[in-house]
Amino acid sequence: MASTLPLLIVFLIALVTKNNLLASAAAIVFFMDLMRLHRFFPLIQSRGLEAGVLFLTIALLVPLANGEITLKNLTASLLTPIGILAVIGGVLGAYLNSQGLDLIAVEPSIVPGILIGVMVSVFFFDGVSVGPIMAAGITALLVRLLLR
Repeated sequence: MASTLPLLIVFLIALVTKNNLLASAAAIVFFMDLMRLHRFFPLIQSRGLEAGVLFLTIALLVPLANGEITLKNLTASLLTPIGILAVIGGVLGAYLNSQGLDLIAVEPSIVPGILIGVMVSVFFFDGVSVGPIMAAGITALLVRLLLR
């Protein structure tokens, strides 16, 4: 019961804040816990992020496959100011994500704060719940700037 109560709380708060992705994730982990499928937790913990990024990347590549974005569009867009800024944003985002993963590995106690921040953003600011690792990266940056 001690392990299911935090999951239930996260699930309920996610429902109240209309954070469907977090509610779904909490429900799945809650169900797995209730079904005593703990043997899968290490696999999910070590490979779940990769699987999520894989599916996110697949979704981003679909416009290339269905012809919505052509090679000509792609090349032309990279040479615009927004395209160049997008490349810079990609570099910064990937770097911050790596810093976030490192911080979570060293300081897993930040995860509840990140989840609360994501829920507040989704509920009050129409945020999208795909950025907990980026939130950890920004936290790592803030820690470096403000606490060290």
